[in-house]
Amino acid sequence: MENPNLAVHPDFSTDKHQEAHSHLLNDIVNDDQAACILGTLWDINNAKDKLRWNANRAEEAQMATMEAEQEAEDRAQEECHVHEEEEAVWTEEQRKNKYKFTPVHDVEMPSGPVNIPAPYAQHKLKKAEYCELYFFTNVGLAEAESINSLVDDEALTLLKSDNGQHVWVPASSTRDKSSIIKDEDLTWEQFGEVAICSSM
Repeated sequence: MENPNLAVHPDFSTDKHQEAHSHLLNDIVNDDQAACILGTLWDINNAKDKLRWNANRAEEAQMATMEAEQEAEDRAQEECHVHEEEEAVWTEEQRKNKYKFTPVHDVEMPSGPVNIPAPYAQHKLKKAEYCELYFFTNVGLAEAESINSLVDDEALTLLKSDNGQHVWVPASSTRDKSSIIKDEDLTWEQFGEVAICSSM
């Protein structure tokens, strides 16, 4: 259907409308009156067509708006779902590899000598096991400095295990525990030394 709003009112007084005139002509109605009647009928029908056309266009526009809103809502839900899945994967990754995501402090490189703990303490830290704070006190670090240069990473030592058998273990993973001060026996000064060491 063409847009009735753009329709041009025809001239019903021309010869091509004579057949329509013939249906209206009688003793009372002449050619001019017949042309006027045809023009009025055309105006009435055109007005109805305009109303129908405008109503259809409004309905189509409303449907298009509703479809666009539904598509936008579906897209937003899909994006939210994808975001939730990515967040769940990220959370699970952080849970499984918490050490991988430990924040690294933005600190300057040390300009002085670097204190390296004893091989025994390093071994415990690598295995993510508890390590006594004694190894990070000034005494423990000074002791490590004298030991680190003497201990070979591949050296082995013979130890008696809990079941009574003797086994060879890396020398760096063993330590005479009698010389280690327990955490609860450290002085406040030694705790302070450990705090300074851990913040460097």
